[in-house]
Amino acid sequence: MTSRSQSVPTQVLLAETNDVRPFARLLKGIGLKHNAVMTVSDAGFEVTVEEVKTLFAIAWIPTNLFQTFEYTPLPSGEPACFEISLDALLQCLNIFGNASTSATVGPVLPAATRNRRRWAGEGEGGEGDLDDAAEWRPRGKERRTGMRMSWMGPGSPLSMLLQDDARGPMTNCELTVLEPEDLVNQPFNSDDCVLYLIMKSEWFRDALLDLPPSSTRITLVATPRDQPVPPEQPNATGSSNARHKQRADVGNFSIQAEGDFGKTELDYPNDKDVMDRFDCQEQVSFSYHSAHIAMLSRALNASIKICLQIESSGYLCVQIMMPVSENLPTGNHSGILEFKMNPLDEEE
Repeated sequence: MTSRSQSVPTQVLLAETNDVRPFARLLKGIGLKHNAVMTVSDAGFEVTVEEVKTLFAIAWIPTNLFQTFEYTPLPSGEPACFEISLDALLQCLNIFGNASTSATVGPVLPAATRNRRRWAGEGEGGEGDLDDAAEWRPRGKERRTGMRMSWMGPGSPLSMLLQDDARGPMTNCELTVLEPEDLVNQPFNSDDCVLYLIMKSEWFRDALLDLPPSSTRITLVATPRDQPVPPEQPNATGSSNARHKQRADVGNFSIQAEGDFGKTELDYPNDKDVMDRFDCQEQVSFSYHSAHIAMLSRALNASIKICLQIESSGYLCVQIMMPVSENLPTGNHSGILEFKMNPLDEEE
């Protein structure tokens, strides 16, 4: 990197990747609002969006998505936190039209970004800034957008140097950052968890697609194992009665919704082909706003696993895991999206 004058403040953030798609994909998964609060730390980025103080979405973006990630704490000791236009950030990442395509998970999983609105006319850097980028220019046959993101600290814009490796042009974007808005991000109490399950994302995503669009509330129901076997239904088939018996024996999770044309119920037994984990000690039944649950669909599209946890009060925490890159040490991840919401009252 080019040496800088000692009069220039210490650089707080430097993140470089030769493919912005994984980064953009995570940001797109929480694109519920125009603005987001971004916090930078040694662990990477924590990007938070709040919807009317009832729905909270967080993208946990680890450092292993970047070829280079350098973070220097602020001298004041305060967290490196600011509010930014998520729309603008995503459009900058997609400025060459490469960020919205699928990204293959490889040995080093680069950042995939999502389309955001660009600040027209801003971020015009000098020739020296463009020369500095020669060493990190993206390589490979597939068309990708490379990025070098930097932030000098409070009062400075978030700078991004982007290059289209197919045609070669580079552009420098600067996004104005704001003082972060206070967020009411209620923590989840894992000691009060009454339901904990992990299942394949495609199961949950397909269930949401099958629910009636006219429903206003979605109910999540779980029953523990070793429940009384329900009486056989006289008009039911033998296989249907057998399924009811199996669910009573092993435990069951169901997603229910009622629309204009009746009720839909989708059952997922505690079977190894369906559930990676199912911890339920008592019957659980809570309803949530269907519009909030529907917001999970976008995040589920590119994910592999979903972890669903519910407190005894009904407070729901959903964590969505992205594909893990190759050669990643055990215990690490390639990005997690987290959604938290309170249940509806019975009269709602």
